[in-house]
Amino acid sequence: MLEDKIRAAVEPLVPVCVPDFYTGEAEEYCTFNYNEIPAGFGDNVPHQVRYLVQVHWFLPLKKRPHPKKKDLRRALLAVRGFSAPEIVNANDEQGQHYVYEFEAVDGEV
Repeated sequence: MLEDKIRAAVEPLVPVCVPDFYTGEAEEYCTFNYNEIPAGFGDNVPHQVRYLVQVHWFLPLKKRPHPKKKDLRRALLAVRGFSAPEIVNANDEQGQHYVYEFEAVDGEV
């Protein structure tokens, strides 16, 4: 399952990793979301699902993001079926926010 793969890659580096929204007390955490696109059509039926995935890493302004920023990219890239993540800096005055965007493919429709 996609969610299990994301958590297995992220949680050794950032212990809090949840889908969609986090409302807890941790200062550093990850959330993730994804879109599902049918793919791999044969006989007018999809045989795969292509996912457009975003993993959001939040941390305080004063915390140094390196080298964990690269470690998260490597951990996600190491997952079979995940493409190389693009990292988007979405920081603002409230905190640091890095978005890892990548694709994943699953043969289960």
